[in-house]
Amino acid sequence: MFRMLTGFIAVVIVSSVFAFQGAESFGADKQKYAYMGNAGCKCHLSKGCFEGEEYKARLHSKTFNKRLTTDEDKKNPECLRCHATAFDMKIKKGKSKFGNFLEDVTCEACHGPGEEYVKVKKNYKNKGKDAFKKLLKEDPMMARKEQFDAGLVVAGINKYDTIKEQCMECHWEDANDKDKCPKAGNDEKTGKPIVMDFNKYFKLDDHRDHDAIDDVLPKVDPKKWAGYVEKDPLFKTKPSNAKH
Repeated sequence: MFRMLTGFIAVVIVSSVFAFQGAESFGADKQKYAYMGNAGCKCHLSKGCFEGEEYKARLHSKTFNKRLTTDEDKKNPECLRCHATAFDMKIKKGKSKFGNFLEDVTCEACHGPGEEYVKVKKNYKNKGKDAFKKLLKEDPMMARKEQFDAGLVVAGINKYDTIKEQCMECHWEDANDKDKCPKAGNDEKTGKPIVMDFNKYFKLDDHRDHDAIDDVLPKVDPKKWAGYVEKDPLFKTKPSNAKH
């Protein structure tokens, strides 16, 4: 399962070896909370953490400077919506050196602005930094609910019905897709137009792992916990990094 309950946010979902189409990095028509940026996400971006090491190894962490090679592109809203995070959205003061977006496809590009659920983790119900850890151990389902209610987004559970649906906000599978990035070009190895093989790239960035909630989910009432349990069948498959 996604390790959403043990830290700030997990990494973005799919490796990106191609450009992105012009869609919102995270639809926030009624954005309640500010984007915080990856800095300070110690749980998932610290050395030795599977999700953090995986994120840094993939192109999502380099989509701004590596893919946007001209000053024109780096100012183009159609490029920034997918090559950056939180374009023209509320960002915590001092977190963005550009003022109206964060470089690269950060954790929050897929998991939503982290302002409020970071507070939940750091000082749950004003009971100190260990309060959420205690809740996670004693009632992992309630811990998930608290973070999701604070704005945490996990595709296939509480915003998009499937992980793929979210990925397709900025990627495409059809070389003739009218919304594909006009600068995508051809694959360097095959010479063919760049497209997305979802299954292939999801396996590269499959940051699911066994967590405390995995032992609870099979026993919960899906009606009672509607909106907090997995809908995507992909969650029922074994993570690509599973050792057993």
